[in-house]
Amino acid sequence: MNTLSREAPRTQIELEVIACSLDDAVEAYHGGASRLEVTVRLDQAGLTPPLDMVREIIQKVPLPVRVMLRDRPDFSVDGNAKLDCLNRKAVEFAALSVKAKGNESISCSGGLRPPKSRRSESAATMQVEGLVTGHVKDSRLDLAALDKIISAAPSLRVTVHHAIEATSDPIGTLRALRTFPNVDRALVSGGVGRIEERIERLLRLREAFGPERSLIAGGNLTLEMLCPLRDATGIRIFHLGRAVRTPEKSGGRVDSAKVRMAADLLGAVTNL
Repeated sequence: MNTLSREAPRTQIELEVIACSLDDAVEAYHGGASRLEVTVRLDQAGLTPPLDMVREIIQKVPLPVRVMLRDRPDFSVDGNAKLDCLNRKAVEFAALSVKAKGNESISCSGGLRPPKSRRSESAATMQVEGLVTGHVKDSRLDLAALDKIISAAPSLRVTVHHAIEATSDPIGTLRALRTFPNVDRALVSGGVGRIEERIERLLRLREAFGPERSLIAGGNLTLEMLCPLRDATGIRIFHLGRAVRTPEKSGGRVDSAKVRMAADLLGAVTNL
């Protein structure tokens, strides 16, 4: 396993937005998103995006990016050949390095400005920050597959996604992930039911993952849920998909006005 330095405990709030295209990424940026998860096929809960799309996003949208690594709509990986394919894609994403076009306007949503802190860095080198992945085998997180993916791209940080809650023991799964230094984030929904029930589950999940890593709340969240979850759980990273799209469906497009509303509600650190 790689030994990346652990992520410092967070006090500032971040808003992560799912981007399925360059247009989505630009709208998220204009709305004040803190970071992006880049994927495609939101109707299948997100699949690995094309390399060229990721390259264009990191070149033109100056936000931290993590890329989905998943080739089928469930959480399984179908044999060694499929895992080898995922590993090759991980290597490609890790190797992706482009010069940010800090002074270049693009036509989406009226043009794009880099954040103030980076406007002088017109030739800054941009890279993928990390991967979003996770697979389930026999009702357990496939730790062997995760280890192989990390070994293929040891420079990348890793968010393990909703596969955690597809296991028979999400609490034990999060504890096991603490042995992987590259895994600094975990994305969970807290399940279904009343908001109070989700809060209780999220509190237990956060405790299991430990204070040195970041639990992300996401999955069927509405804007109305953000403040209660923020205030009751101590979670500082929120992940939104359909809630910031118009229409609010998998086929909708990211809407900068909804992203701005979410960021304002949370008091999130924005890119502006």
